[in-house]
Amino acid sequence: MYVDSHVHLQPHGERPPVDRERIELYVRVAQENGVEQVAFTEHLFRFREAYDALHGWWDECGDEPAVAAATRAYFDDHVNLSIADYVRLIEEAKSDGLPVLLGLEMDWLHGREEDLRRFLEPYDWDIVLGSVHWIGAWAIDTDDQAAHYEQWDVRDIDDVHAAYGGLQRELGASGLVDVLAHPDLPKLFGHRPASFNPLHESIIAAAEAGGCAVEMNSNGYNVPRGEAYPAPPVLERARAAGLAITLASDAHRPERVGERFDDLAALATDAGYDEFVSFEQRKPVSHALTPAAVERP
Repeated sequence: MYVDSHVHLQPHGERPPVDRERIELYVRVAQENGVEQVAFTEHLFRFREAYDALHGWWDECGDEPAVAAATRAYFDDHVNLSIADYVRLIEEAKSDGLPVLLGLEMDWLHGREEDLRRFLEPYDWDIVLGSVHWIGAWAIDTDDQAAHYEQWDVRDIDDVHAAYGGLQRELGASGLVDVLAHPDLPKLFGHRPASFNPLHESIIAAAEAGGCAVEMNSNGYNVPRGEAYPAPPVLERARAAGLAITLASDAHRPERVGERFDDLAALATDAGYDEFVSFEQRKPVSHALTPAAVERP
């Protein structure tokens, strides 16, 4: 059986009610998909308290106004939840015996480390994922806003990967997170630098600096590159460095919880792993990654 350590309760561009009924739906579908426990890790930018604390960071990055405006519009479109209500909801479900964990996907925003630290501090998280979605005010994984997607045509691809690697290193050094989520994200649209080695080295260095696990994320199969995060060479480096791995669907709908976890398990075993971890109270919990799990009907 698996643990899905990266699950969202709202799809992008939608705001379904986040309530006990929705949590129970996710749990029911998860169990049907061979997942015994779910970590809900809603995006930082969904929460009003984060919006208030971080508002305007997009204007501080020095990017062209259209890029900053697109990021503000993205935040405006997504914010709709209260962090206090979200935490209470998940904790009540845990107390009632549902196999859920309290988590957050925290975006790393350069220069806002202390704001992020203050945002995290009041709550008893099980798991905090660290993600780099923005280089400056540019959302690198957004293809439905022209101001963002067009940046891939005007920026040097090697520079993009170098900047992303630098932000990963900052994220790891902050000590704020337990897991590096989808760590080689810049590959998603198929852009290739002269060499992936510098980024892969940065990912491992970031994980080592922060004592972080490296996330295996099956959502990579759904993007144009069509490859799980991270690429096999990153997994091999992580294994050699003694780093733990988590399994993640990055699901934003219940039917995708645990998606292609058998494929992730096969990749992990090919890289030399025989276990994965989940997190409870921010401590790793080991689970056997056995051939039986890989071959689950």
